[in-house]
Amino acid sequence: MNTQLKQTVSHLFDTYNQLTPAVTRRELTLEIQKYLSYIIATNGKVSDGETRFVNDYLELDLNARELANFITAYDVFSKQFESTLPAVFSAHVDNADASAEYIEVMDVLGRECIVSDEVAEAEEIDNFSKYMLMLIDSFNEAHPDKRRNFNPPSAKDSNNSFLFGDKGDDDDEKSLADLLKEMDELIGLQSVKKCVYSLVHFQDIQQERIKRGMKKIPISNHLVFTGNPGTGKTTMARMIARIYYRLGITTNNHLIEVDRSGLVAGYVGQTAIEVKNVMESAKGGVLFIDEAYSLSNGGFSGDYGHEAIQTILKRMEDERDSMVVIVAGYPKLMEQFIESNPGLRSRFSRKIFFPDYTPEELIEILKYMADKNKCTISEDGLAYAYSLLKKKYENRTENFANAREVRNMFEAAFLNQADRLYGKIDLTDDDIRTLTAEDFRYNELYIASDQ
Repeated sequence: MNTQLKQTVSHLFDTYNQLTPAVTRRELTLEIQKYLSYIIATNGKVSDGETRFVNDYLELDLNARELANFITAYDVFSKQFESTLPAVFSAHVDNADASAEYIEVMDVLGRECIVSDEVAEAEEIDNFSKYMLMLIDSFNEAHPDKRRNFNPPSAKDSNNSFLFGDKGDDDDEKSLADLLKEMDELIGLQSVKKCVYSLVHFQDIQQERIKRGMKKIPISNHLVFTGNPGTGKTTMARMIARIYYRLGITTNNHLIEVDRSGLVAGYVGQTAIEVKNVMESAKGGVLFIDEAYSLSNGGFSGDYGHEAIQTILKRMEDERDSMVVIVAGYPKLMEQFIESNPGLRSRFSRKIFFPDYTPEELIEILKYMADKNKCTISEDGLAYAYSLLKKKYENRTENFANAREVRNMFEAAFLNQADRLYGKIDLTDDDIRTLTAEDFRYNELYIASDQ
């Protein structure tokens, strides 16, 4: 159990008890238990780890079956529950400090709850995000001068640090110049960065038009990203979500990431509901659809990808001033996707191509990974790794994975290092911290087998 989080939850109880002594601990406990249950039971089951989590932070003594019965009794998956503000929060939403503390605690508590069974499921993350957005929208309506934003977690995030309350830098405090500087520091992607600067420059001139009483030029902010895997499309989508917010194009800086599996259901009528829920969670921000071409090339009877496309287009029209959609995938397949539907052609007129990283850029990515993990690579190790990456680049196909190739190489090198160091006496810190050419030799087999 996270002791600091436990103290944070206890402080929330104290805060609301001082505001309304009549609000007993039981009422607030019940409210939080419903919220956690809403996250936990998304997959239709309650694990022992999730039950322990609820017991630890709410000082309860339930078993998994009792928690499951609670979920059924309070019908936490009803439309009414999903759209109704919790009573204690609602009663004091006008108190900015108390309601802000409530939101902060629910945010961190929800993130911890998602991984309490050691598995971060997309459905749990989606329910958590929807609930948090409901709270934040209510707070922003009550306190427009103290607007809050929400950075939703992603099931694809490899390190899952977001789940434990590690939110990183506060984007609300970053200026547009700060965000552009952060973008400039990304390795490679020069042509992509130039396109982003063009978007920024256009918005600047657009504002000048408005100031001078000129007509605003109607232009779509939706984007198509094309490129091979590992070329930074998702990273740049997250960056653009933050930049669009700072430019005032969107009303919050969050980005919802999804692929075909998060949009297409297996039965008639369900796909439209799935798409509606996803787009509702992206309202005010950016929806990023990875491998979007898979929606139009299911290629088998009973595929509902086209239903998803039609629903997306309808929602884009209905919400044209309240969200931005970015679709991404392989260049040729994305061209076919856009051409598959006149509505897609008309809404996605701006394309940004992400080129493969050069061998020089790939080795810089490797250095960055080493620095981030507080380790070093010897000179002979860098030289050997560069030769392998250059060979891989020169023989690349459309499946060349770019930065993911580097990550695979980096992880394999540490496995080799472990074999090399195992059983060695008197290991130094430098021995453990340093990767050598020998540690990268496995990758030569990796490259040969992949040709």
